[in-house]
Amino acid sequence: MTMQPGLPMPAPKKSVLPMLAIACFVIGAVLVGFFVWRIVVTAPHTPQPIESGRVELKEEGLTIYSSVPVLTPPCKAQDADGNDVPLKRETGSETITINGNSWYVVARSEHPVPAGVYSISCTDDETSATYAAGPKSSIVAFVLSILGAIFSFLIFAGLGIVFLIIWAVRKSRRNRPTQPGAPGNYPPPSGYPQPGYPQQPNQHFPPPPPYNPGPNPDRSQDR
Repeated sequence: MTMQPGLPMPAPKKSVLPMLAIACFVIGAVLVGFFVWRIVVTAPHTPQPIESGRVELKEEGLTIYSSVPVLTPPCKAQDADGNDVPLKRETGSETITINGNSWYVVARSEHPVPAGVYSISCTDDETSATYAAGPKSSIVAFVLSILGAIFSFLIFAGLGIVFLIIWAVRKSRRNRPTQPGAPGNYPPPSGYPQPGYPQQPNQHFPPPPPYNPGPNPDRSQDR
C-alpha cells in the first residue's frame, strides 16, 4: 500500500488472535482441571479385606477383588437390610497394583448399589486367595482421565501458542519501516494533481516547455 503525503494514516485493525490465544489457554486450563479431578476420583484405592464379613463402602458400586486369579468367585453379598446383592463375574482381566500388592477384579454388583455397609462372605477351599471389596472402579476410566488431561493441555496450549506466534509475526511485518527507494513510494512532482485529492477550481498548472526542435541533419543549415 502506497501512502501519499498529507493523507492520514489509517487506524490499524485490532487483531482477534490474542483473544483466541487467551480463550484456548482458559479452555485448556478448565479441561485439565476437570480431568485432574477425574483422576483423583477414579484412582484405584486399596480394597478393604472382608475377613470380618462387613465392608463399609463410601461410594456407590461394589467390586470384589482376590489376591490371585480365580475362575469362579465363591462370594455372596447382602446389604444392611439382609437383601441379596446380585453379583456378576468379571469376564475381562483387570488388575490393580497398590503398594506393591496386586488385586484381581473377580466380580461386581450387577447394578450400582448405594454407599453403605455390606456383608460379604467368600468361601474358597480350592485356592489360598485373599478377598477384599471396594467401591465400583474402572482402570479404563482412570487411564482415560490421564490421557484427557495430557491431550487437553497439549492441544489447547499448542493452539494458543500458535495464535500468539502468528499475531507477533503479523505485527512485526506491519511495523516494519518502508525501505527508501522502494517502487511506488515517490511523490508526484510539485504542482501536479495527486491521487486522492480533487482538483480545486481555478487551479492552474505550469504550461509545458515550448517545443524547440534540434537541427535536422537532412537540411542544409544557414551559415
